[in-house]
Amino acid sequence: MIINLKNYKIFFGKITRIKNSFIEIKDYSGKIQIYCKKKFSLGDIIMFYGKLKKTKKKFFFLIPFYIKLVIKNLKICCKKLYIKETFSVKNFLFNYLKKFSFIFLNSTNFCKNKSNSYSNNFKTYSFCKKKFIYLKISPEFYIKKIISNNYNRVFDITKCYRNEGTSNIHNFEFNMLEYYSSNFTFYKSIFFLEKLIKNIFYSANYYFLELFKIRLSFFILFKKIYLLEILLIYFLKNNFFFVHSINSLFLFVNFIGIKTIKNYFKSDIYFKIFNKKILQKIIFPIFLINFPRKSSPLTKILNLNINYCNRFELFMLGIEISNGFEELNDYFIQKNNLFKKNKDFLIDIKNCLYNMNGVGVGVDRLILILLKIKHIKKII
Repeated sequence: MIINLKNYKIFFGKITRIKNSFIEIKDYSGKIQIYCKKKFSLGDIIMFYGKLKKTKKKFFFLIPFYIKLVIKNLKICCKKLYIKETFSVKNFLFNYLKKFSFIFLNSTNFCKNKSNSYSNNFKTYSFCKKKFIYLKISPEFYIKKIISNNYNRVFDITKCYRNEGTSNIHNFEFNMLEYYSSNFTFYKSIFFLEKLIKNIFYSANYYFLELFKIRLSFFILFKKIYLLEILLIYFLKNNFFFVHSINSLFLFVNFIGIKTIKNYFKSDIYFKIFNKKILQKIIFPIFLINFPRKSSPLTKILNLNINYCNRFELFMLGIEISNGFEELNDYFIQKNNLFKKNKDFLIDIKNCLYNMNGVGVGVDRLILILLKIKHIKKII
């Protein structure tokens, strides 16, 4: 917008280009350059008063006597947030699972009761019902209620909320894929997850995953290893014999230099050693199989060993991507594990819950590796 005042003019427009001390302003009437040493950003709307002058090439430019910032641009650059990439990955997962006759669910974000897991819930208050309501950690119990009503294959892609510390890998709010199937066995669900992750990389035209200048072919199967087996290898490397007694484990933990607590279970010590010393060294995709029973109370117990259960976790680049297990559908064992806290879930098991396998995949972490992003906050 231009206002004529004899020799001097008032201009009002949006900044489209900045080069050295020259600012280009655009409007419906056209473009003009200003010579200004003040710092402005792209998209700002400014008002200025000055005199028009011509260059040797007959281009108009203005020397302002007075400049005022009217509107500041606070728009975030969309290229850094990877909105299109997250949408395309979610869309691929949705269509892929639909082909295998999975039914899509849209679970609620609110829960009546607080979860019994290690992670903390976000707490809100509803003035209508005059009660405290909790935000969901995962859609696990909601899906199990629906499966108890004779549904074979079910999946959900939702946002989950956990009141925990943030890092470049973990955030308070994150996207999660969770699917359950009564037709899959334990090892069949591992193979299905492996196939799903490979197909995501194929869709992005990545036939080779490059990690630390080493190319990994996705035509090769992912390695499967037991938790105790990987711990035994680490023990032998440090010239320390692997013994199941708690006292020897405490000695080894002190020898490595990890802070310990007296009331630790064996399972907690195993995970402490794995997370602090071994996890950072894992680069290529690995499935960890058969976890201790106390660390996962909702999973089915192994027939060969009562102290361990059918559970697996997938790791890539030292990041946990997915977690899966075979569901424990015995009413009397679950009653002792949950201490009658989750009554709705116990009623569903009593009514009849099939032998099924559940898998949870962190969608944000998968995109983090696929696009080589440094921080998880850039993914929406």
